[in-house]
Amino acid sequence: MENKTMSRRVLLGTAASAGAMLMAASVLGQTEVRATGGEQVIVVDDIAALKSLSSPEDGQLVRTRGYYASGDGGGAWYFITPTASYTGSPDGYVDHGLLASGKVAVLAISQGIDMLQVGVQTGIDCTARVRAAYAKGAKNYFYTGDMAPVIDCDDPAYPTTKFNGGIRPPSDSTHWFDGRFRFQAKASPYGEHVLFNLQGCEYVTMWRPWVIGDIGIHTGTGGEWGFGFYIASGAKHIAIHNGTAEKFWGDGYYIGVYPHNTALPIPEHILLQDCIADSNRRQGLSIVTVQSGRIVGGDYRNTGKIVLTNPGFGIDIEPNSQSGNKIDVSLIDVKTSSNGRGGLQLVPGFLTASSTVNPLFDVYIANYRSESDGPVGGLRFAFPGLSGGVNLTKKIRGSIVIEKALIVRPARKAVEWARWGPNAPEVIATDVAVQDPNEAGVAGSSYPQERSAFSIDIVASHVASGQVRIGKITLIRPRAVDTRSTPQMLVPFWANAASGAAINDLHIIDPYSENDLEGDRGFLRLNVSDDSRLTYTGQRPRYVLDNNLTLSGGLLAGIELMLPAAETGTKDVQLPDTAVSIGLEYAFANASQSGGKIRLLVFGSDVLQLPGAAGATSLLIEPGMICKVRAQLPGVWSI
Repeated sequence: MENKTMSRRVLLGTAASAGAMLMAASVLGQTEVRATGGEQVIVVDDIAALKSLSSPEDGQLVRTRGYYASGDGGGAWYFITPTASYTGSPDGYVDHGLLASGKVAVLAISQGIDMLQVGVQTGIDCTARVRAAYAKGAKNYFYTGDMAPVIDCDDPAYPTTKFNGGIRPPSDSTHWFDGRFRFQAKASPYGEHVLFNLQGCEYVTMWRPWVIGDIGIHTGTGGEWGFGFYIASGAKHIAIHNGTAEKFWGDGYYIGVYPHNTALPIPEHILLQDCIADSNRRQGLSIVTVQSGRIVGGDYRNTGKIVLTNPGFGIDIEPNSQSGNKIDVSLIDVKTSSNGRGGLQLVPGFLTASSTVNPLFDVYIANYRSESDGPVGGLRFAFPGLSGGVNLTKKIRGSIVIEKALIVRPARKAVEWARWGPNAPEVIATDVAVQDPNEAGVAGSSYPQERSAFSIDIVASHVASGQVRIGKITLIRPRAVDTRSTPQMLVPFWANAASGAAINDLHIIDPYSENDLEGDRGFLRLNVSDDSRLTYTGQRPRYVLDNNLTLSGGLLAGIELMLPAAETGTKDVQLPDTAVSIGLEYAFANASQSGGKIRLLVFGSDVLQLPGAAGATSLLIEPGMICKVRAQLPGVWSI
């Protein structure tokens, strides 16, 4: 033991100016301390020596050089206090009873707590130690060293309650991880467990937290709710920067209110910045309900690559039917990659349940990127199963606004609308680009939607459940390009409606596509249009009309069909049935300099209607003429 004399004022001032908390091992490792003053500082090697002090005075300052041994990084400052003045009993992790003297050594926490100062060790269950540190309510916590302490994520009252396990940081605290320190989840038999439990926490900020789940050591088989970061009811002003959550039985990050806690508000002001989710079982990130959520940067990847359960996305924004749920979130510069089933999924449908009032689904996405995500889509818009309590007449307020997205090499389709009800929030997407869809090389006429860049499919079972229309979708400058020497993209946009349904309120503006399997004959294939449109604000793409042509299913919609200059004969163009083409427009230009003509022919009893003239069943477009026809009403092509 050493006795050194130092003024407490000088000591604390020196500690503060050095940034001293016990992260500063160079300060604690000094064996010579010189100062003037009249207070004695006791210096000991470790906690065992601290606890053996026999006669320290009340108010005595004690410095340890380590926790288990001198120099192990766990050195700290302690104040000696009489047992009678200490509330409760010392936990033996942070504060320590001095057996020989009957007093308590109280850890000085004004500069924060390093987890080494509470004795955490790699590979050892340190749950109680971390909880004891958090119970002190320090403003700063430090996590240093190449080590992986184990955390018990199970709720001790399971199954009465299921999400009260793990470690819960105190409100108004900041947590500093050095990039090597990580927490390892203890093997769990339960389908519900959490590591960082942030329900009810306010103003918590974390820098570089790293948590590892129990995939590979999990002892159960059921459930899908094992979470790395559980940001649940009552969580406010939570910020996680550069976090990593990997190998969890459920989600790396969960923002929501499962189970529902009516005593606490939904999470609000939640920020995930430059975070990584890697190889989790169910999702990288689930957002079930949030007010003022922001996801900035980061990569949510490899979901389901070790073990998979649905949905299997990088990010899933899917509120459930609990009262008060809503979505208010932005995603900026976010990436998903190599996820088992898909990249980013948006599922608002359960907000139509009778328990919700004025449901809101408001999502803003900017500069999203998906790389090599799974077969369900890099970007998916969906309602849940229509037989599961979804109300197709209850309007969901809000919108989904996308400003720039790139989906590269999805396994099958890139962007999908599935069971997208007419009451869905409006989608306004600008500059969504798809490159090389159908990387899996799906072939065959039975799978057109799986082979296309964009797809909408209202199947017979959806019609039987009441879906006969879709919500409003506006795509501005969408792109679909296949760069492969042997293309795998069937068509850029495939839209299909089963009998009794129609694709309505789809507006595509200035699309571009290249190198599809059908020979670049337009962006859209659509079997039943009810006021869907494909328009160009500038020069239209051009298709040379060098043979007779029958138009159907949206083929060449919006494109200029041009008769070449050298054409001498008449080319017949059979227009599609107006009944399935409402809203579609076709353009014709006769550039012949040799007397060639274009003859438009109608389907069935349809007519071509010139203003002020009787309807006709055919129309000759003479050299030099430009003509546009639009299916305005069933039975009538307006010229």
